Amino acid sequence: MSRAVLDFLAWQLHQAFEGKPEHSLMANLSSVTNDTLDHLPPAGGRTLRDLIVHCASVKRMHVDHAFAEGELSWWTTWDGEGTLEDADLEGLMAWLRRGHDEARAAVGALQGDDELLNERKTHWGELRETRFLIDAILIHDIYHAGEINHLRALLQSGR
Repeated sequence: MSRAVLDFLAWQLHQAFEGKPEHSLMANLSSVTNDTLDHLPPAGGRTLRDLIVHCASVKRMHVDHAFAEGELSWWTTWDGEGTLEDADLEGLMAWLRRGHDEARAAVGALQGDDELLNERKTHWGELRETRFLIDAILIHDIYHAGEINHLRALLQSGR
């Protein structure tokens, strides 16, 4: 059974998360500090904490519902110490990395490319092909890497 496409998707997951030093999610989070974690841009919106929480929660829910028990919800994805609202940057980043490791392990456990067409449950209850779910995880990282980059620029400029 071939794994050529699965191996490519696993590589793309890595690239989107941390493999591209200029565009990955982790690269865009690399200059975030505990001091900037909860700052809102002048016009409001989401904080960097909000974006990290969103990225980690969605990633964990996608993986849990498609490849595991399907029990995680927005309110149960946090598995770090203390409360999510009080977590420091190190704890949030470790949680985000655990979610990514879960995604890579799930893709790694697939037996072959033919599984990409199998339908799996989404965290919103619909069935979608496995390839759609893997794509959603990696595109989500890329999308929010750009949003984080933009938010950091707004915070730095004070606009």
